[in-house]
Amino acid sequence: MVSSYSMNEKLFTDALNDNPSALLVRANRMVEELAGDRAVVATKHLDLERYARMGNCRLQPESPPPPVFFRYWGGEDYDRLYTSFDQVVWDVRWRDSSLTVVQLNWDNGCGGEQRQWIVAESTNTAEEFILDVSRQTHSPGNAILVFTDGRWRRSEPLYEAVQSATFDDLILADNLKEAIRTDFSSFLRSEARYTQLGIAWRRGALLIGPPGNGKTHCVRALVKELGVPSLYVQSLSHQRYTPEQLWQVIFERARGLRPCVLVLEDLDSLVNEENRSFFLNQLDGFEQNHGLIVLATTNYPERIDAAIIQRPSRFDRKYHFRLPSLAERKEYLAIWHTKLADETGWLPEQIEPVATVSDGFSFAYLKELVISGVLHWLRVPDTPFVDALCEQARELHAQLETK
Repeated sequence: MVSSYSMNEKLFTDALNDNPSALLVRANRMVEELAGDRAVVATKHLDLERYARMGNCRLQPESPPPPVFFRYWGGEDYDRLYTSFDQVVWDVRWRDSSLTVVQLNWDNGCGGEQRQWIVAESTNTAEEFILDVSRQTHSPGNAILVFTDGRWRRSEPLYEAVQSATFDDLILADNLKEAIRTDFSSFLRSEARYTQLGIAWRRGALLIGPPGNGKTHCVRALVKELGVPSLYVQSLSHQRYTPEQLWQVIFERARGLRPCVLVLEDLDSLVNEENRSFFLNQLDGFEQNHGLIVLATTNYPERIDAAIIQRPSRFDRKYHFRLPSLAERKEYLAIWHTKLADETGWLPEQIEPVATVSDGFSFAYLKELVISGVLHWLRVPDTPFVDALCEQARELHAQLETK
């Protein structure tokens, strides 16, 4: 599309060279000069491409200046090339307005930075556009918000993993599965009752237990079942931002999506002596956390400060995911038996011997037992499948003993 004015061919190179601390001043001045009598409003992190995909505007890269972009592969599950723009001038058709958005990305030595300048007929139009983009793209939609490197990013693959999770495949002891499901589904239906009783409408749970026993699976199945926006915190490390700033960014984003689920996986690695007080300040925000569900997991509860793990108002419930009992191992192996019996000749009465020989295995180890048993049986198909499983169980036991 042809604009009514022309951008300088050297806009990006002129703006991005020399002293990085002066970049914003230079870029802002250059955009204002090139915009003429049109209004310029600066902003950042507008998800324009998602906004356009939602059908809210038409977006087209302008040239000059030529956009700076790169292509990347989406991986085996998304086997295609995607385009990501570093530096670009967007021609935007929005409602009855024609706007231009100048977008710059750069590395400040402590992480990535971005600025966007909205060029419009009036300041009011530019600000209305910023508000609408922000509002429309605020909800993660068909994605999970993942916090890493100091900022939130949308993850469609994680969302799809959550959507594939089901409680049907989860084996837990003593009605634990139903207790968890009932607890949180009841909570979401009870806002009016909580308010009537003067109780803060928020909920927290800590899932405790050795790795491989269903904590992550349970969280994903619960997030899917509750059907509210979800946010995952993967990492709290950043070269520039302080722990206080990071926890503030995390909780502010979650509060903007309430009711929602904030997932803190491996809480013992996220909260330490340096940032514990900042975390507790955010977690204790009673009115601000109205409608907030915090799900945390840990393999090492002994590493978590007593102020967090022993105070009910912070994590109302603690659910323990222990190594599966014989009955639970039999139940889990029966699921695999249903899938494999016809091909392998695995008989129903042969489930218990495998469950017995796998004493001390987590569910993750039981899964590895079945997979390695299948591979062994494929290599030596004359071997009875139950013998292949028992042989692999002995090998996995040997691995456990060497840890």
